[in-house]
Amino acid sequence: MKKRVLFAFFYAVILATLLNAQNQYALRFDGTNDYVECGSDASLDITGPITIEAWVYLNGHIGIYKRFVEKDWTNSYFFGGKYGIDGVAFGMDPNGDQANILETANYSLPTYTWVHVAGWWDGSTLKIFINGEESASMPWVNVADGSPRSVKIGKYYTTPENLLNGYLDEIRIWSEARTLTQIRDNMYRELPNPASEPNLAAYWRCNEGIGQTIEDLSINNNTGYRGGTAAVEVSDPTWIVSTAPIPYYTAANGSWNTNATWAAYQMAPTKDWARVNIKNTVNVNSDETAIDVMISNTGRMTVDNTYTLNVTGDFRVKSDASGTGSFINNGTFNYANAYVERYYPGDEWHLISSPIADAVSGLFTGLYLQNHSEALNSFSDIIPVNIPMNPGQGYAIWNFVEATAEFNGTLNTGIINRSLTRSGAGNNFGWNLMGNPYCSSIDWDAATGWTKTNVDNAIYLHINASTWASYVAGVGINGGTRYIAPGQGYFVMVSDDGSTSGTLNSSDAVRVHNNTSFFKSEVADLVRIEISGNGYADETVIRFVGDATVTFDSEYDAVKLFGGVEESAQVYCPAEVPYSINALPETNKVNIGFQSGSGGTYTIAATEVNDLQVVILEDTEINSFTDLKSGSYPFTTNAGTFDDRFIIHFQPLAVNEQLINPDQIFAFNGKVYVKSNDKVSGEINIYNIMGQLINSVPLETGASGIDIEKSGNYIVTVVSNSNITTKKVFIR
Repeated sequence: MKKRVLFAFFYAVILATLLNAQNQYALRFDGTNDYVECGSDASLDITGPITIEAWVYLNGHIGIYKRFVEKDWTNSYFFGGKYGIDGVAFGMDPNGDQANILETANYSLPTYTWVHVAGWWDGSTLKIFINGEESASMPWVNVADGSPRSVKIGKYYTTPENLLNGYLDEIRIWSEARTLTQIRDNMYRELPNPASEPNLAAYWRCNEGIGQTIEDLSINNNTGYRGGTAAVEVSDPTWIVSTAPIPYYTAANGSWNTNATWAAYQMAPTKDWARVNIKNTVNVNSDETAIDVMISNTGRMTVDNTYTLNVTGDFRVKSDASGTGSFINNGTFNYANAYVERYYPGDEWHLISSPIADAVSGLFTGLYLQNHSEALNSFSDIIPVNIPMNPGQGYAIWNFVEATAEFNGTLNTGIINRSLTRSGAGNNFGWNLMGNPYCSSIDWDAATGWTKTNVDNAIYLHINASTWASYVAGVGINGGTRYIAPGQGYFVMVSDDGSTSGTLNSSDAVRVHNNTSFFKSEVADLVRIEISGNGYADETVIRFVGDATVTFDSEYDAVKLFGGVEESAQVYCPAEVPYSINALPETNKVNIGFQSGSGGTYTIAATEVNDLQVVILEDTEINSFTDLKSGSYPFTTNAGTFDDRFIIHFQPLAVNEQLINPDQIFAFNGKVYVKSNDKVSGEINIYNIMGQLINSVPLETGASGIDIEKSGNYIVTVVSNSNITTKKVFIR
């Protein structure tokens, strides 16, 4: 049974519904001999109302009567090019008379771009729709005869074959006259449940990508064969990767209304019934409307000031193991339904928050959801199903396997106010569990947008049972940064200065699109110390700030939160309240403490050193010294707490050249010499004036000469088992 420790939570799996992605493949017809044979099943012999739909891409001007779909143009249906150039024609049993075929009069089918076409007959009128808009119409009343001929895609059943030169995708034949709303609602997506469509005669997604057949996803199983048979032949159309907008999807960063933002040959979506998938960073800087908008796990979208985005269907922000989508509205955003996902890794505790204003505990019906009490500094289960999940408040969950929660409701926006408490003095009081309430990351260091009253400047995030992340004033440990992810809970502390309450208010100004590590930005005068062992690792940070003090500075310091896994060693700066991040005025040495729940071998390393010339680790237990700028230090210990075993020594360039009784160090004739009269082991490290290690050699008895290639000032540090000596030398 899993042991409960401070900040422990329990939660079970929530699975999210995934949307279909855009089509992956289409068929390319070469205009010479390519076609698909679809058979002559009775379901295809339609004699009443009909709708034929397809996505078409032309590799040149379409010629006279080039076919999209053909059964029998004289007695049944035909859909393709008109008698002329670049137009579209549709006929339903025209009695062999060309005059009874409907043709577009003022429309030219464009080349090298995807176009949705639909031919339609309700028994009294023929219509052609282009991209969901009526392009041609004429009366036509007839008793359709039907035909025993097979349906072909891309050619006429006899000569001349009228072969298509272009691509076809998402081909549908309906035994009904679809309404304009039905056509529009479904043209920018794959049919979600084709087997349930009673009047769907045939539906070829063309998504196979390999093989000789295209599957009919209707209930009629009208399998299509490339080139007419199951054998490979020259008349087979080729499989290609499709960029048909089913839905539209972005391929580059840019504006919504810029063609280059979207996948090749799609153009920018302009129809109010479009469906789009945002995979890149996109700005809405024009008024736009769509049925559905999905921001994928890599997507970032901003509605710019003064502009409006209307989503008449579903707005979704996706999340999975590889990332979480991000949305910022600075203009006007109207939506019918909003769904926001939050992915959680499995078998671990999590701090969470709700991105919607109307979430209640019933979202987790049958599971465990927990609330945090500042006064008790502990968690308790939420049992009722109608407890509001307050915007800006954090909660606790546990899930056994990786899962994705889906929040559905009103998106949080604007000012979020949270009142904080502190019930007593000391490290066990003042902890308030907060949460990011928005659909994007938030910037803890944002210049505007925050109101922080009686609140320390550090934030604390739970990573796993063994590790906490912290961040304050540009410095983070264990992955902590200034950016708090969407759906993330985090702790703050009301200042221990006699305060009994505080406030933490945020506004839209704190929102930011961010998915990169803050540690790409270097913080000056800092060393990051990591202790690792037994498969775990923990960090502490020491930095030097001019106006910092040796006591707790709420603007710069962060207290240490200890993990609860026995095998995980914890490292910190010991004090009355242990620090995870310790900002100090300039000093020569700092104690490093660690806790170990079990004995074993551990390693101390400096994983980041910025602008510090010397970082020497002293192990007072065995009187050893290690230069952490050039290597790590393994050691063995028993279980326990050790506040004074390790000391980090720092020496800036202007330090006294003799820290302790030194060996003789001097430069002569392009070399550095270190003269040792004692038989001691150790090493000589030479740094340039920028603090970069130039050379490292063993310390030997007698005079050791090290060649230096360039003239200039250098820092020589000699580390032995009983001595640390640093000296600046000049090489001529």
